[in-house]
Amino acid sequence: MKREKINTVTTRLIIINTAVFLLGILSMVSPLFAGLPLGSETGGVYYPAVMAGQWWRIITAMFLHANIAHLASNMLALFALGSTAERMLGHWRYALTYFLAGIAGNLLTLLWDGFTGRYYFTVGASGAILGILGAILAVSVNKKDGIPGMNVKRVILACILMLIPSSGNISMSAHIGGFVGGFVSMYAIGTIFPKSR
Repeated sequence: MKREKINTVTTRLIIINTAVFLLGILSMVSPLFAGLPLGSETGGVYYPAVMAGQWWRIITAMFLHANIAHLASNMLALFALGSTAERMLGHWRYALTYFLAGIAGNLLTLLWDGFTGRYYFTVGASGAILGILGAILAVSVNKKDGIPGMNVKRVILACILMLIPSSGNISMSAHIGGFVGGFVSMYAIGTIFPKSR
């Protein structure tokens, strides 16, 4: 019997994020990789740069991390949430939700920075990861697609805990934007492309 591959997207996302981090280190120490937009300053969300036409930062920032601790914490969260979400949503719906949530988080960060006039270099996969949690919540509260054995109250509690900032370096706009983006995206994707049973 062929073994079903249930976490292929999650595994690949973790590999990609880790590989980008390692390439970022190489870009600082090796001329061969110099110039790649793999650092906070070159690839992170930064309002003046994006407004000047560097729109790719909205995407590249999702795969960049400030340091090894930042990468490790996000990848652990991605593994924990992604393993559940990928089984629940299916591979491509899960991947699409991840990207849409990450973009939503970075767009809200741009709007917030533009509104406040305080500009920071923002990087990390946490917006996309919070989007996965938002997607899990969206499915959990939907009676039609309820998850057997999933306690909605526990999911809501997890959402609250993950949205509480743990340090001053957390981009709450990216977290909130990603979470809302994942929640809304899941409803839109589920409506347009209902999962086959």
